[in-house]
Amino acid sequence: MANTPRDLTIGLLGTEVPRNSPTIVWKNGYRTVLPAVYDDHNINVCSRVDIPIIKYLAESPESSPSSIHTVHVLNRGDLKLDLHDLANDALSQSKPVVIRGGGRYVASEGLTLDFLDKSYGISPGRAIWVHDVMKRAIDHTKVTKASRLDTFVGAMKDPSVIQCVLDIPLAQVSLPDSLKNIDHGLAHGWNTTTYDVPITANVHPDNFTVKGWALLHHAGFLTYPHHDAEGTLTWVRMEAGVKFWVVFRAKRRYHDRKHLQDLACKLGDFTEHEAWIRENCESELITLLPGDVLIIPPGQVHAVYTPVASLATGGHFYHYGCMHLTELSRYMDVVVGDCLTNQNLNNALETLRRMVIAIPRLSHRIRLSPSRSGA
Repeated sequence: MANTPRDLTIGLLGTEVPRNSPTIVWKNGYRTVLPAVYDDHNINVCSRVDIPIIKYLAESPESSPSSIHTVHVLNRGDLKLDLHDLANDALSQSKPVVIRGGGRYVASEGLTLDFLDKSYGISPGRAIWVHDVMKRAIDHTKVTKASRLDTFVGAMKDPSVIQCVLDIPLAQVSLPDSLKNIDHGLAHGWNTTTYDVPITANVHPDNFTVKGWALLHHAGFLTYPHHDAEGTLTWVRMEAGVKFWVVFRAKRRYHDRKHLQDLACKLGDFTEHEAWIRENCESELITLLPGDVLIIPPGQVHAVYTPVASLATGGHFYHYGCMHLTELSRYMDVVVGDCLTNQNLNNALETLRRMVIAIPRLSHRIRLSPSRSGA
């Protein structure tokens, strides 16, 4: 992190966010803006919900290599052969995995239309759905509006708006080469079964488009606590900017699914349940810089604050060693899904069925139960 300035407000005030935006110093030492979007009465619409959540997130201790809850890896060449097994073991125990890439901090000036077009094939004219903070403050069920990429990028320099794009399909991006086989839904579910069960009907494109996508955020966007839909694992790689990724866990009653369900739902409504959350929940802050990769297990409740304009790539996948977590996550989707997820996937059952069909032909190297190491 030596290449990243600790004051992330530099160059933002008055150019990308209002000049009078409040600021905060996080427990990890970074200084950031707090979101500010003003209505017609000059009231900051972020003050009631977003800012209290961010202040709580800012108290989270930085996850370190000594953490017993998160696995940290320095991506050196001599570790590549072990990275796959290490990630398998950690994720099956519901531990996020952070792979430090040693990338260089890129300020928002690097997020140009030309950069996005040349480096990622994201055309300036691409149609997108924009999540808008003002719309979210007015009605949390109607947060999006249709737009174009060039309009969204231009608005990065408009201090009066804070927006993000969560679903830019980018099927050509992939996990690091040393982890390319960790996507069991694709590597085994689809690749192995087309001989035994040929594809004769329409297949939902999300089976493949969810493997790769991009996230674009303006400075100051808060993604509320949630877990990702349908029991998938999620991987994210920072390409430009910075993200503060906060992961939550229960302080006790780890195996009580009703308690875990309550924790997830109450985190999703933080301002109404802050006292309960502080009593029953603990968290870790994972700071992601360019080149860093984060993989989170199914059902991992998390929140993300983006203090500067940022680009990340990532994807969703399934893993045999995490099926116990996938089951719990999907159970919560069914029972209380409205308060937990931020995206719905339409492909899940097609991929999961293929994974079941593939079981008789699996290599002995593929474990169908979670790792017991460290349990």
